[in-house]
Amino acid sequence: MGRFLKNIAILLFVPLLLLAAVYFVTDPYKTLRPFSLTYFDDTNRDYLSSELFVQNYPEYHYDSYVFGSSRCGGINTYQWLTYLPEGSSQFLFQAWGETITGIDQKITYIDEHHYPLENVLILVDIPLTFSKPQLPYQAMSIKDPRFSHQPGWVFQSILLFDFIQKPSEWRRAVKKWRSSAPPRINFDPVSNDWEKGNKELDLSQPPATDNMRNLSRKAKSVFMKDYVNNPYVSIPVGGSVIDDSLIGVLNHVKSVFDRKETDYRIIVTPAYGYKYPSITEDDLHILQAVFGEENVYDFSGREDITLDWKNFSDPNHFGLNIGWQMLEEVYHGRESVNE
Repeated sequence: MGRFLKNIAILLFVPLLLLAAVYFVTDPYKTLRPFSLTYFDDTNRDYLSSELFVQNYPEYHYDSYVFGSSRCGGINTYQWLTYLPEGSSQFLFQAWGETITGIDQKITYIDEHHYPLENVLILVDIPLTFSKPQLPYQAMSIKDPRFSHQPGWVFQSILLFDFIQKPSEWRRAVKKWRSSAPPRINFDPVSNDWEKGNKELDLSQPPATDNMRNLSRKAKSVFMKDYVNNPYVSIPVGGSVIDDSLIGVLNHVKSVFDRKETDYRIIVTPAYGYKYPSITEDDLHILQAVFGEENVYDFSGREDITLDWKNFSDPNHFGLNIGWQMLEEVYHGRESVNE
C-alpha cells in the first residue's frame, strides 16, 4: 500500500514540477523579469497599467488620472487633456473588472509617494465598481504587489496556481516563448490609452460607426442577434449595492481629494439597452452625498445613449464617440453637445 501511494504521489508531483518549470522559464504573465514594453503580457490590464505607471512616472510626472474598468477604453485622454490646465500630464489607470477598492489602492499609492493628484475622473461601472474587493485568485485580476501590499511570494504563488489550472495557458506560454515576434502593443505607451491612436485622432466627436470596426465577425454576430434585436430584457437589481464598508472607501478617496485639492468628476457610465442595470437612486444619492452633487454625472439611465447600438462596441463597452460626448457634457454642459 505504501509503495502504491508513493507511485501515485510521483505521478502527481512530476507533472506539477514540469508545469512549474514551464512557468518559470516562459514567464507567461511577464511578472518574473523587469517590466519592458518589448516584453510584457496584457492578460492582466491592472498589472500592466501599474507597471507602466511606475516605469514612466520619473519621466512624465503624471498629475491627472482616469480610473476605472475596461470601459475606460471609451475615453480618449488626449481629448480630456484639452479641458485641463496647460501643462497637465495624464494617465489612464485602466484595469479589467476594477472595483472601488482597487481604485482606492491606486489613489493611496499616489498619495503615499507624494505625487500630485490635480485632476481625476472616476468611471463607475454599475454594479461592478461596487462589488466586493476582487479576490486575487486569477491572473486576470490580481493586483500589483506594490499597490496591494501583498507579499511577492504570495503574488507569484497565485499566478503559478492559476497557470497550472489552465491548459490553454500552457500552450500559449510555450508558443510565445518560442516566438521571436515582439508583443502587439494595443495601448499608448505614455498615456496608457487603450486605443493606441488616440493622440492622433481629431478632437471632434468620432463617428459612431467606428465602434465595431475591430470586433470579430463572431462578436458582431452575437451582439446583433442577442442584444440589438432584444435590448429590453433587464437584469433585475434592487436596492443599494454600496454598503457601509464601501462608503468608508469612498470617504477615504474623498479625504485624499480634499487634502490634495483635486479637481475631480465621478461619471456613472452607460451600457447598451436594458440588459445592464442603471445606478439606483439610493446609490446615486450616496455618491452625491460623498462627492457633492455637482461632481457626479449619471449617464447610465440616458436612453438617448443606451438604446442606440451604434454607440457601443459590445453591450458593456461604449465607444469613443460616447466618451467624447460625456467629456463635453461634464466640462462644458449638455448644451454644448447639441450646438
